[in-house]
Amino acid sequence: MGFDRWLQRFVTTLEKIIFRAALAFVVLLFVVQAVLLNGNLRVLFSKTDQLEGEPFEKTQDVFGKKVTGEKQPPLPPEQEEEISIEVALFSPPGINPELYLLRNNDIVGSWQENKNLRVDVKPGDLLEVVGDVPGEIPATIKVVKIYGELKAPETGHAIQTFGEREFLAWIIP
Repeated sequence: MGFDRWLQRFVTTLEKIIFRAALAFVVLLFVVQAVLLNGNLRVLFSKTDQLEGEPFEKTQDVFGKKVTGEKQPPLPPEQEEEISIEVALFSPPGINPELYLLRNNDIVGSWQENKNLRVDVKPGDLLEVVGDVPGEIPATIKVVKIYGELKAPETGHAIQTFGEREFLAWIIP
């Protein structure tokens, strides 16, 4: 009987200790969250806030190529050269796909009107393709000519699509 009483007291004591520790952690959690609401104190505790606004890494991965160097300031509007990209549609034989070219989520052209589209772009623009290609063979969208200086996309860059929203290019000067 002595062991049963000892075990009962031991488990009860351990239960009280665990409950008090859990309660202390919950109270500590609320205190820390309240402290993090203050912007001046948050900088002391949060590594993210300490590094905010500073580039973490000088090397970036752009289309599988490592690009290093300092970030260049944007050019003033009067110094920006005009850049255009000509994009062609190569559709499967006997199929007339209904495809649209998007620049930053806005429709800028349709391949229903003609097979080549020329679109003016600026650094940082995203080009995407959306629409419908019936059948089992995808349509090919290809960058056929670039008017201006660009690192990406390159002439000849192509994607194949059935019309789901597809990423075509990110404009990098």
